[in-house]
Amino acid sequence: MQKKNGDQPGGITQENLLTILEQSGRPNFTKRRLTQLTSEGLLPKLKRTSLPSSNRPVYMWKPEVIEQATYLYDLIGRGTAHHQILLALWLSGYEVPFEPLLQRWLRPIGTLLHNLTGGEQDPDEAVDEISSSLVKYSEPRWKFSPRPDEVIREVGVEKWIELMVVFFGMLAVPSYEPDEISYEDMRGTLQKINKIAQTNVDPDETLSWVLSLREIFTLPRYQDVLINATVEEWTQVRDDYLTFCQLLHQLAVLFPRRSAHLTKEMRQTLFLKGGSMLPPLLLAVRYAGYGDRIDEALVSLSAILNDILTDPDICKLLAKM
Repeated sequence: MQKKNGDQPGGITQENLLTILEQSGRPNFTKRRLTQLTSEGLLPKLKRTSLPSSNRPVYMWKPEVIEQATYLYDLIGRGTAHHQILLALWLSGYEVPFEPLLQRWLRPIGTLLHNLTGGEQDPDEAVDEISSSLVKYSEPRWKFSPRPDEVIREVGVEKWIELMVVFFGMLAVPSYEPDEISYEDMRGTLQKINKIAQTNVDPDETLSWVLSLREIFTLPRYQDVLINATVEEWTQVRDDYLTFCQLLHQLAVLFPRRSAHLTKEMRQTLFLKGGSMLPPLLLAVRYAGYGDRIDEALVSLSAILNDILTDPDICKLLAKM
């Protein structure tokens, strides 16, 4: 087989890669830039080897580096932020430093947890801190806002604070359980909210839903899941995410008048900004033992889209929308 672009036997040198990129219309990388990107973990490490006809050491990549470098070049060219470049490469299956991604997911959890509890470790003191913070910082805004929220005004600020204390208590303190009085007060407040919103949602169902979610998303538990997850578990949720993105892409194709305005780069930016929190959420759901629910949902959505895509009448109808 004829070698292309000066490829050396067994791999790609920096010079080879620069030539290939330039031939594809990507001329702005240099050897120094490639070295920097490699040191940052955005490109794989070069492997030392030697040519058959010489003992002189040569440093090479595997040919797969071409695809990664091309993708990386385009991401940098669009002004993508560094952490989003890491995320994009990781989601595409490339080996990149994972710790910066993990810390970016952990940081807002830790910040929110500290803001709610003031760093208190004792459950009762943590809930007291939540209550004090709401009274100190939120109550004046709710009471004296020139444009008060309709729901808060109708429910009453005191009842609203009681509801928020229970809600944030369950969010921030794994062992917190509202007592019978708090539970009934919360149930009554939810009934008022339903009346204001003119909905028929059963308060008991709402409370049951909230209690089931806290098994997964209580902040300290959520934090621990992200810290202790294995490489295999993170790989699984990455696959879940990519499957979900692919299904959304198939769905967008059904609306050509709308999707025509979204370039590949625009869709990618939307996913990296709006969907970047989905992998850790999927991880928490799988970690709690609900992975089969995710699998079933993805299979069901795929089947529904397949039925739609194979029905010419529906496709014609959607194309006109």
